Amino acid sequence: MPKSSGSGEDARTYYKIGNEYYEKGDFDNAISNYTRAIGLDPKYDKAYYNRGLAYACKEDYDKAIADINKVIELKPEFAEAYYILGLAYEYKSMPDRAIEAYNKALKLNPSFKDAQNRLELTLSQKEKAEKEAKPAEGGARETKIEDGQIKEVAFLEKPKMNFENVAGMEWLKNIIKRYIVYPFKDPKLAEKYGMRAGGGVMLYGPPGCGKTFIAKATAGECQANFINAKISDIVDMYAGNTEKNLHKVFESARKAAPSIIFFDEMEALGGKREGEQQQHMKMAVNQMLAEMDGIEGTTENILVVGATNMPWDVDPALRRSGRFGTMVYIPPPDWRSRMAIFKLECKNRPVSRIAWYRLAFATMSYSSADIKQVVKEAAMIPWEQEYLTGKGRSITTADFIRVLKQRKSTLPPWYQLVEKEIVGKKETQYIDGKPHITEKPSKLSPEEQEAYKDLINEIKRGNRFYWKWIRTLVRHVALYVPIPF
Repeated sequence: MPKSSGSGEDARTYYKIGNEYYEKGDFDNAISNYTRAIGLDPKYDKAYYNRGLAYACKEDYDKAIADINKVIELKPEFAEAYYILGLAYEYKSMPDRAIEAYNKALKLNPSFKDAQNRLELTLSQKEKAEKEAKPAEGGARETKIEDGQIKEVAFLEKPKMNFENVAGMEWLKNIIKRYIVYPFKDPKLAEKYGMRAGGGVMLYGPPGCGKTFIAKATAGECQANFINAKISDIVDMYAGNTEKNLHKVFESARKAAPSIIFFDEMEALGGKREGEQQQHMKMAVNQMLAEMDGIEGTTENILVVGATNMPWDVDPALRRSGRFGTMVYIPPPDWRSRMAIFKLECKNRPVSRIAWYRLAFATMSYSSADIKQVVKEAAMIPWEQEYLTGKGRSITTADFIRVLKQRKSTLPPWYQLVEKEIVGKKETQYIDGKPHITEKPSKLSPEEQEAYKDLINEIKRGNRFYWKWIRTLVRHVALYVPIPF
C-alpha cells in the first residue's frame, strides 16, 4: 500500500530532526528520529544511511552494517555506502570484508579518494598484522589491531633538499621566499614590518607538477622541521578521533617549532561542509579552523602548507585570509624548467652529449612527473642491454626520443575532465537525428573563477584546438626532424 503524502512529509520532518541531533553529537536521539522516519517510509534510503552513521559513531557496527546494507539494496550504485560499509568492517577487525567493500566503492567511482586512501591503509595494516602474527622461534605471538589513530608523529629531519634541487621555476621560488622563507629565517625583522613567520599557504595546480616536492624543498630552505600529515592516517571513523589526530599533529608541530605541516589533497580533508555525504567530515573541518586560528594553541612559527588539484572543493572558510589566504599556483614547467628538470634528473646517470633543447621542446605541456618518468624509462634501455650483454654504454638522445614517441603527457585527459566542472561546456546530443545543444554550467561563481583564473586559463588553453595543433607540431619537429640544437 503506497504511503500518503502526509506520511512522507512526516518522515522528512523526523529525518531533519535526526540530522540536527546528529550534528550536535546526540546520536541516541538522532537514531530515534531516523527510526521514526523509516517507520513512516520503509524505503527512505537517506534515513537508513544516516542512522548507519550514527550507529557507527556509537561503535555499534553490527547495526551500522545492517543499515548500510539496506542502503545498498535500495541504491546499488551508491559508492559512498560501500565506503562506510568498509569502515565498519575495518573497525570490526574484518579487513578482508573492508577491502572488498572499498574495492566496490572504487569500481563505482574510480576517483573516490577517501576509499582509495582507506584501501591502501587497510592493505598495509593487514600485511603488518600477518607478519606480526607469524609465531616467533620458541612460541606464538599475540597480535592486536590498533584503532587507526596516529600513535606518534614522526618528524623528518630537516630536509636536505632545498631550492637548488628544484629545477627552474625561479619566479615561483621568489614568491615562496617572500611569503615563507624570509619570515622564517628572520622573524624579528618580519615582526618589525607586521609580518609573521607562520600561517597558511595553499599550493594548487595540475597533478604531477611538483607541489609536494616544492613543499619539502621549502622546509629545507627554511631549515624547519617537516611533518607530512597523510590524510589516510588522520581520517578516522570513530567519533572525535579525526579531530584528536589533527590536534596531535598541530601540538607536535608547536613543540618542535619552527616547523612546517604539509597536507596533501586538502579537498579530501577540508572539503566543503555541505551535502549529506560529508557529514562525518564536518567536525574535522571545524577542528582545522580552530587549530589554524590558534584557538587550540599558538600557531607562531608554524606554517601550514596545503596542496590540492581542486582548490574550489576546499571549504571557503579555510581559504579566507588568515588561514590558507595565500594561494600559490604551481603550473606545468615551462621550456627552461623542463630542460632544467632533464638535466637534474640525469645528474647522477651516465649520459653522453644530450640535445637538451630538443627534449624540452618535445615535452611541451608535460608535467614534472611525466618528465621524471621519461628519464627513468630512457635510462632503462642501456641498463637492460648491459644487464643482458655485459656491454655498457651511456644514455643517448636517441633513447629519450624512443621513449617520447610512446609516452605522451598525462595532463590533457585531466584538463578535459576538470573543464566540464569548472569552466562549463556545451555538449551536442542527437535525438531523432536532430542536434540538441545542452550547456553544462560551471560549478564556480564568477568570483571564484577570477580567483583561480591562472589554472582555468591553463585548462582552457590546454583544451583549445589550435593549442593542441601547436603542441603536436612542435612535438613532431622535435622528435622526427634531426635539428642539432
